[in-house]
Parts: sequence; structure tokens; C-alpha cells
Amino acid sequence: MKSLTVRLAVVCFTLAATAFAHDFDALHYRVEIVIPEQGSEIRGVTTIELAALGATARLPLDFTGMTIDAIDVDGAAASHTRNADTLTIALPHETHDGERLEVAIRYHGSPADGLVIRKNKYGHDTFFADNWPDRAHAWFPSIDRPGDKATAEVIVTAPDRYDVVANGARIASISQQNGMRRTEWREREPIPPYCIVAGVSEFAILDVGRWSGVDLSLWAYPKDREAIERGFARAPAIVDSFTSLFGPFSYEKLALVESSTRFGGMENASAIFFDEKLFDGEDRTSIAAHEIAHQWFGDAVTESEWRDLWLSEGFATYFASVFFERADGVETFRTRMIAARDRYLKVYGAAPPPVHDSSITDLFALLNRNNYEKGAWVLHMLRRQMGDAKFFSAIRDYYASYRNGVASTDDFRHVVERHAGRPLGWFFEQWLDEPGLPRLEIAHSWNAKTKRLDLRITQTQKSPVFTFPLDLDIDGKRVTIDVSERVTTQSIAADAAPAHVVADPDSWLFAVIR
Repeated sequence: MKSLTVRLAVVCFTLAATAFAHDFDALHYRVEIVIPEQGSEIRGVTTIELAALGATARLPLDFTGMTIDAIDVDGAAASHTRNADTLTIALPHETHDGERLEVAIRYHGSPADGLVIRKNKYGHDTFFADNWPDRAHAWFPSIDRPGDKATAEVIVTAPDRYDVVANGARIASISQQNGMRRTEWREREPIPPYCIVAGVSEFAILDVGRWSGVDLSLWAYPKDREAIERGFARAPAIVDSFTSLFGPFSYEKLALVESSTRFGGMENASAIFFDEKLFDGEDRTSIAAHEIAHQWFGDAVTESEWRDLWLSEGFATYFASVFFERADGVETFRTRMIAARDRYLKVYGAAPPPVHDSSITDLFALLNRNNYEKGAWVLHMLRRQMGDAKFFSAIRDYYASYRNGVASTDDFRHVVERHAGRPLGWFFEQWLDEPGLPRLEIAHSWNAKTKRLDLRITQTQKSPVFTFPLDLDIDGKRVTIDVSERVTTQSIAADAAPAHVVADPDSWLFAVIR
């Protein structure tokens, strides 16, 4: 995801929004909606296949705003109660562990959120789902949390002039005699509810071809066809790069879609939505790389709980830069990493909170420089700790192990420890659970009599002392000092006073250095 400033300004959903006990696992969603010829009132029926996780006679679902017309449980009518965000369905009997249910909810209304209905920049009507973080339940009932992934069908009946894009493969597109068209899409792999989407507009659809086994297409408003081609000219190279780096793409296709949603980019599985303001003829490789990286990390491997959002946003931020490293060279990569560190420092200044910040209750507040920029730097420093071969092998293993499932920071740590061959709990604790970053003052003096260079590295930050390797370039000679104390001193042989002492010359350390 991109455009942090815009996102932080929207209506706040909180970590407590879906706080009810989850006694069920959603297995499959079939979301059917009818788009009107005029206005914003939709009709819908969502059918959910679920597995019970224990004994209960009630099924709570996230659902808000819409008017319910009828509910069936396994084909029989069921009663329900509601509060602002929760629909509770009375079951015909108490469930047992593993029991399967099918629930169908019919409803209608104008979605207050989740499905954004508005005119695009050309004054044409559009309908785009915009679910992150837990806004899917504003247009279809669900268990609206990232860790409960399910397969999905999205079926849209809309006026025939519209094209419809959604997750997975298009199964059917059938014109009806009343001037409407019914379009069915099906995603065979489990995805989080925030990625289950539909986009309805008049599109120019460009088939870009098959790249590393991925069918790639561009969906633009007709007047923006040339702009989307220019902006996403490097999309095939991005797909090729990430497929070779991480492993196979999980989904049936990848559509890059111009949209009129509120965010700069949203990584919906197999159907990424990009804001219409981006299509002005400029190169949009950076945001494309970020959102495409999410198809592997965030979509295929999903954070099991919101506090681990860095596993999605930090990964996408870092591997977007890795694409540029592989395609354009290491200097471009380093420039991007330094810029990311500068953005972090500009926001947090002298008192940065930890990445795992227990004080955050507003989900939108998680879209911060910690989860994006610092998360990227955590991966970068982990790469320095492990070396390229072990690091990228661990990333591939992590993807393969948790593909189409969910993972936590501890899950990721266990994988990298296996490849590193040593415990790394200290590394994750200091960079994710502790606040801030090292602030270093480095002094050196040369002793002509002993022919030695004395180095003194002082950590001046108020937060806990960090442990890290610090690389120094001393007149072209590289020296690495293991820092683990408030003040670290080291003496090295030197025939003459150095003309230059440069700390962290290759930009491996997330620190402020004086």
C-alpha cells in the first residue's frame, strides 16, 4: 500500500472493531452484487462456507450499514440480531468442532464505505472495492480480519457498458436481455478479506502477455490507455524479477487497474488498484514494484495479526528497492534506502516509537514509517547479518513455507534462524520491540609513536543500547567493528594518520551518524 498521508486522514477503524470471539473459520466467500443503472444502492447476497472451531449456537459476522432482507443457514431461514458492526446469526443447533455450515445473507443499501461509488476524473460512474484494513464488512458480511483467509467468488451484475475486474480468473461474462451483464470471477487460493474486491468501470483492457507464468494485463480508463502503458512499462520486468527471487506467483492472473479509490495503490490479490491521479504519463515503476511485491508478501503470505504489518509493508518497501538494485544497479538501490531512512527521521525525529507499538489502537495509524521504511531497513540489516546467499534463501523458504497462509514475526524469525545457523531473537527484539535507532558519535586519533589508530564509537540515543556491526572505510581499507556497548573502543594498526574515515560506507546500518 502507498500514500500514507491520504490514508491517515480517512475514517478510523480500530483494533477493537472486530473484537468478538471467532468461533468459525471462513473457507469460501461467494459475493454477488447487482450494480444499479443509476444511484448508489446495490443489492447483494453473500454466501459463506465456514468450519466451526468449537461448540456454539451463534455465528457472529462483521457487517455494518446495509439492510438485511433474509438469512439462511444450510437452506433454512435463520433469525439474527445486530449492533453497529456485528451481525449475530442464531444457528439451528449447537455446532461441533469441524462442522461445516453454509450461510447466505441477502441485503441491500448504499455502502457507507468499502465499496466506493463515485465519478472518476472524467465524470464517469465507477464502483471500486476499497477494503483495507477492515472495511470489507461495509459491503459484504465477513470475518474481517487478516488472519482468516478464504477462497472467493465475486459475481457482479451491472449495466452492459461496464467492464468488471475482480480476483482470480474470469469464469463467465453473460449479457442479459434487460441490458445488464453478469460477470463471474473466482479466486482458487485463500486470500484475506481486505483483498476480496471488484472494480466496475468502462475500461480499455490491454493484454501485456505471459511473464514467468503470469498473465499480465492493464485496465485503464479509455483516455488513459497510453499513460498506463508508459507508467507501467517495466511491469513485466518486475514480475520476472520477483518470480525468480521469491518463487511462483500464486494467482490466476495479475491485473494492474486504474481506479477512483482513495489510496495511491492497493495490493488486492491478482487485481491491484492504482489511483487515477497517477496516470499522467510519468514513470510509475516504484509504486508498481511495491504493490506487485505485495502479491507475494501481504497477499500470498499474510500477517496473522495487525501488529505484524511490517511483514507486509516493510517487505513490499524493501523488495521494491531490491528490484531497482537488480535492474538499475547498487547505487540506485542505496539512494532509495537512504531516502527511506530520511523519511523516517523526518517524521519521528528524536523520539521514534517501536515497530511493535502496543499503544496503537487505530488501524490506520499502523500505516506509518515504522512499518514501511524501518521495516524495510530491518530486512536490509538482516541481509547484512546473514549475507546475500543465506538471506535470499531464507526469503524463498519463508515464502514457500507460508504461501497462501498466514505468518507472524516469530514464524519469519524461525525460518531465518534456520538459514543463518544461529539465534537471532536479539536482532528482532532490538529492531522491532525497542524504540528508535542508534545515534552515533565517532571519534578517532592516530598515535605516531605506536602507529595505531584509536577509534571511539559512542551511542548517544536515550533508548537501549543496540548491537550491530559497523563498517568503516579508512583510506580505502574496510574495517568492521562489532558494537554492543554504549561506548566501544578499538585500536588498529595504521602507518599514518588517515585522510578519510567514513562510517557505514555501503549504507547497511539504520542509524544517525555524526
